[in-house]
Amino acid sequence: MPRLPAYLLSALLAAHGVVAQASPVALPDLGDTSLTVISPAQERKLGEELMRKARRQLVFLDDAEVNDYVQQLGQRLVSHSDNASQDFRFFVVSDPSINAFAMPGGFIGVHTGLILAAQSEAELASVLAHEIAHITQRHIPRMLTEAQRTTLPAMAALLGAILLAGSGQQGGEAAIALTTATLAQKGINFTRSSEEEADRIGVAILAEAGLDPRAMPSFFERMQNMNRHNETNLPEFLRTHPVTTSRIADSRDRAERYTYRQVPDSQGFLLTRAKIRALAPGDPAEIARGFAQNLAEGKHASADAERYGYALALLRARQYGTARAEARKLTERHPNEVAFRMLAAEVELSSGRTVPGLRAYADAYRAHPSYPPLARNYGRALLRSGRARDAEAILRAAIKQRPDDPVLYELLAQAAGEAGRRPEAHQAMAEHYYLNGNPGAAIEQLQLASRYVGDNFYLQASLEARIQAIREELALYRTK
Repeated sequence: MPRLPAYLLSALLAAHGVVAQASPVALPDLGDTSLTVISPAQERKLGEELMRKARRQLVFLDDAEVNDYVQQLGQRLVSHSDNASQDFRFFVVSDPSINAFAMPGGFIGVHTGLILAAQSEAELASVLAHEIAHITQRHIPRMLTEAQRTTLPAMAALLGAILLAGSGQQGGEAAIALTTATLAQKGINFTRSSEEEADRIGVAILAEAGLDPRAMPSFFERMQNMNRHNETNLPEFLRTHPVTTSRIADSRDRAERYTYRQVPDSQGFLLTRAKIRALAPGDPAEIARGFAQNLAEGKHASADAERYGYALALLRARQYGTARAEARKLTERHPNEVAFRMLAAEVELSSGRTVPGLRAYADAYRAHPSYPPLARNYGRALLRSGRARDAEAILRAAIKQRPDDPVLYELLAQAAGEAGRRPEAHQAMAEHYYLNGNPGAAIEQLQLASRYVGDNFYLQASLEARIQAIREELALYRTK
């Protein structure tokens, strides 16, 4: 399938709030005219649809631990916003550019490049808090209200154009360009003022969450300096979130109103950055040498995190003996750190030592049964070892905690298939396709599943209901 050109994708996401802005304060629903344009439920549905499209256009990072860390950090911030009950989903895009974005309905993405560019956890949190403010203030529907004529039909037209472009048919990209240009132009005045408003809300969220609000102006200032020194390669964050001197001054003034207290970075932040570096494109052996040199010279924020990245890079380079020794050092020093226990298990499995590898995973799972990344990795390991039934039970439990993870459904489909449960296998694969933006393939899988249900009337009814729900969603966004 052809990919959308970068400038068209950027315009698409910008028009739908992927670079969405926020209004200054939460207004009571009674006076919120945006509710007449798009309800919260409609906004969520739109966001879910755009997420499925985004999965086909962007490279989502397939690492459960990194995504879980960002989700946990995001939820910590949301709990201190003025709409703590709203459902948010945070995800990571594998992209070295410095950027983050919000989509309708509470979906927030962050690039791996931004995670590495943040010099502290508070800086990363400051960007997430800014994006959270865009959503909690319902700025996207407010932008549509400002446009007056830009309502759900225009959004449906855009989604139709996305489907057209994604199918490779002529005219789709032109339709996207026309529709998004219209939406963006109508919302531009509202956008400029709202960036500063989102900053002010974000500063308050940071402070309430126990993170240093001064991190926001510090991050913005560094981005501005990057702009001055390299105008030909402007960070994507600055293209979608223009930083001005007045914005920096305003956010600093507000941050200074809070009592300063030093907040150390969490272990999760340090390990996440180390893992992203270890898994970066390039020669794994060369990456491992970089970690080794940093350890030898003391150039790191955390020796444990640096050693963790070193061991991951060694594992990628298939230097199993050294990787095992480094993993052992970490688990002996921190026996309760689940990331180190998973690392040790993966070293054993990758080196062909299946029994000790699965034993390490089983021990870790008994100690941390509610940690979704562990369940996903353990389930995958059981599948590789031919234990499909055991894997299926663990994966089903994981899906209850992460029902929006397409990888879990793909693994469950494999486990159910190998266990001889064809209807369940097709049903799980349908959800995998659906979450990855391919509703047509999802319906096909559900129809295949219905051929094997036999006299299981409950499952048959469930399959038919799911097919109908997907068809109704397709009809909602289909243009006339």
